[in-house]
Amino acid sequence: MSKATARNDQSSSNVANLEDRLRNKSNSAAMETEFDLEMSELALTTEYGYYVELSAAKDVGDFKRRIDNAIKRLGFSDFAFVRLAAAEDSGELITVNPALMDAYYKAGLYENDMAIQHAAQDVQHFFRSTINEYVFQIPFTCDLTRSMRQTDELNRSFGYYDYYNVPSKAKNGNGNVVLSVTRRGMMPAALKRKVKDCYSDLQLLCDAIDYISMTKFPDDLLGPDDQQPREVKINPRPLLVLDMLANRDLNITEVAGELGINVVTANRHLQAARKAFGVRTNHAAIKQGVLNKLIKYK
Repeated sequence: MSKATARNDQSSSNVANLEDRLRNKSNSAAMETEFDLEMSELALTTEYGYYVELSAAKDVGDFKRRIDNAIKRLGFSDFAFVRLAAAEDSGELITVNPALMDAYYKAGLYENDMAIQHAAQDVQHFFRSTINEYVFQIPFTCDLTRSMRQTDELNRSFGYYDYYNVPSKAKNGNGNVVLSVTRRGMMPAALKRKVKDCYSDLQLLCDAIDYISMTKFPDDLLGPDDQQPREVKINPRPLLVLDMLANRDLNITEVAGELGINVVTANRHLQAARKAFGVRTNHAAIKQGVLNKLIKYK
């Protein structure tokens, strides 16, 4: 028997023993302490394994393939890793169907996506279906409910019925990152059962992706420092529309009414603003406007 085989057999045996201990765990404080220590050692081994595997990547493409392999070993089919505080995420670490992602951004669904907003503000893991259930109970129709239902229908049309989201504080101190995983064709109840088997692994994997992105591929995956002002050429009208969205708590229809223009024209101004700042979303455009001191929150 080779040394590698012996190590793998020993690791499998250790995990099996820990699982038996979990099922038959005594109430004694001494045994609980011993068990917790062994579980901590197992977690450290798993975390170290992710760091070793991912840090061996030769380039971003190889890095993405290694993440994808780790995700598939856990039983999922697709993932997305996103930096939520960045003015514009690189979009490199996503395996969810590209046509879905393109439709999602083109329809502006990101703007009212409560799952994204929740992940940006909290580090508790959650299922997208839980957010949907909350939003769909709202007893009236508004931009938020329409957008969330449209997002749900879009996901379902591509065979994605739920996502499990793992937000975490970014290791570079710039807001949150989130690792989202799913299994195409799997119903929400089945995905919940699947996640129970690898809850801690997903957190460890998220942390490893974040750290290696930051230390090994910063130019490709972090981009330029989005806290630094940049030279921007933008006309006053698109900037005014952005300013009203930022400070007046209005939707785009109300902004158009205030300015005496139609909604199509108002959306063209927003498109021009996004293009000027080099971003895909109105939220990111507002953020860049503030960073470049072109917009002031009042």
